[in-house]
Amino acid sequence: MGQYFKVVNTTKGQTLNPYSFGSGAKLMEFTSDGMSIMQGLGILLADGNNRGGGDLRSDNPIIGSWAGDNIVITGDYADEGKFVPKKNSKENLYTYCDENFVDISNEVIRALCDDSWWRSNFFNQWKEHNFQDWNEERQQLKVELFGEEGCNYKTNEYA
Repeated sequence: MGQYFKVVNTTKGQTLNPYSFGSGAKLMEFTSDGMSIMQGLGILLADGNNRGGGDLRSDNPIIGSWAGDNIVITGDYADEGKFVPKKNSKENLYTYCDENFVDISNEVIRALCDDSWWRSNFFNQWKEHNFQDWNEERQQLKVELFGEEGCNYKTNEYA
């Protein structure tokens, strides 16, 4: 089956889940996917965004909020006791963060969608799958972002 990963900010107690971005959770799946968790990580680490060409066109305060923090890409086979409190030394970080950290993936996707290019591509990926998503939480986010109808079928533009 292989090892599954997620991105963890041990400073803030926050995580990013590859599935929320439509990526696979294996390391080589999500690190080589174009519109993926790595873009989410990039904007979280960005210091000085929206000041020049090529920046994400958004002033969302989540952008840059991880700059300078301790970040780990952790797998479900990771070492026990590493990056977790001593009292949890029998757990690895992947398991520990499931119950103790907050997943901010959807907030990051919302910030990415502030940029018209990213939003349009995110919409078009959904459209290619007939406005259905296998991930129920991501489907709900897309309906929130683009409306119940998902699409204006006459113009094929997002709502």
